[in-house]
Amino acid sequence: MRLSALLTTSLALCGLCVGLGCNSSPKGDGTSAKSAASTAKPAASSSIAAASTGATSTKKLNPIDLAKIGKTRVGKDLINLGKDAKQIGAALKNKGPGLTEAQFEALLIGLKDCEVKDNGIDRKCPAYKAYREGRKNRGTLVKDWGGMLSGMGRKHIKNTAPAVRIQAANLMGSIFGSSKESQAAIITAAKSEAHPRVLKAMLRSISSSIAKNDDVRKLMLLKADHPDKKVRMEVVGSLTSSWARGTKGTLEKAMSMVEKDAAPEVRQYACRRLGERADERALPLLKTLTAKSDDEKLYSACVRGVIAMWSSPVPHKAPSEAAFKHTLTLFKKTPRSKAHPPWTSISAVEWAAKKRFQEAAPWYKNDELVAVLMDVVKDRKANWLARTGAVDALKRLGATPVQFGELAKSYADAAGKPRDRKSVV
Repeated sequence: MRLSALLTTSLALCGLCVGLGCNSSPKGDGTSAKSAASTAKPAASSSIAAASTGATSTKKLNPIDLAKIGKTRVGKDLINLGKDAKQIGAALKNKGPGLTEAQFEALLIGLKDCEVKDNGIDRKCPAYKAYREGRKNRGTLVKDWGGMLSGMGRKHIKNTAPAVRIQAANLMGSIFGSSKESQAAIITAAKSEAHPRVLKAMLRSISSSIAKNDDVRKLMLLKADHPDKKVRMEVVGSLTSSWARGTKGTLEKAMSMVEKDAAPEVRQYACRRLGERADERALPLLKTLTAKSDDEKLYSACVRGVIAMWSSPVPHKAPSEAAFKHTLTLFKKTPRSKAHPPWTSISAVEWAAKKRFQEAAPWYKNDELVAVLMDVVKDRKANWLARTGAVDALKRLGATPVQFGELAKSYADAAGKPRDRKSVV
């Protein structure tokens, strides 16, 4: 199920929750590049021909969905619950009050014998299956996502079983964030929490309060040096989120992690996330790290960070003109290669088509960006996936049939040849 649809569903639940009087107290890299590469189908020059007719299936995303829900625990919860569209649909259609608090608490405590693995609670555990099934009801979901069960979470946050503590922490988050009482309980528990996956869940539940509660900010900075890399990545997500704007020491710590963290995955994630803040203090570091493409993964992540400073699914209030200019410089740089420009990042420029972005960026020059992308498409030395990504971006940025016709001519020699990676765009 598409994330956008899931998030729209959560907004509907949010409205329902308000109507029921929920507590109003104020949380992906989904598919890996490797997975995407293994499943991607080469698009031959016919892709350009299709684009020249204006064919596109672009679906508008609601910016509020992504801004308010996409980075929350609920957003992740929706993905887990909605592996199948019918599954979440059935849960929402299942009306009624749902489980009583006593019944829900019994299911929560029943998790005590479930193993917590590196990626979380063992989904094969019978008690966890029962817990998930018990939540597949509109009334129960609203109570959970609306924060109405946060008291139960506080009651069990120090349970001896890691699986119970994980779900207790989750219960203290909501669409609206976490309450002051829940924040205090998690901060106290997190300081002595020994299990990395439990700590990760705790940090996620209070992440959106990093600017409102200075103790949350201090905790995040403290846990940025945690020995577990997944905990550090959770911290990076908080330090670089829009919620952290204007907070003392958070951007500086994230930048330090880009340069010094022991795990390549953390450095890559932190570099990609730096752009989310749209804070030009990070640009000098990003320019340094995009000067060479020797470390392909880090280079790709940092290019994405540069792009994110001005092009974002949820447009920034003040997108960075300097980062836009540096993006053009990067894409113009030759010789191009398998790693440059990075195929995992190039399509991110498509968000520049959003009206809200263009209203906030009077300096934006669409024609310049389109011209650079066309140059990338024509360059056979560039990775075929990067060229394909550039074509997709061109469609969204309004390239004309005449421009696509020009690109098609540049691939005239590919007509009739096998659609191998040397003849694709």
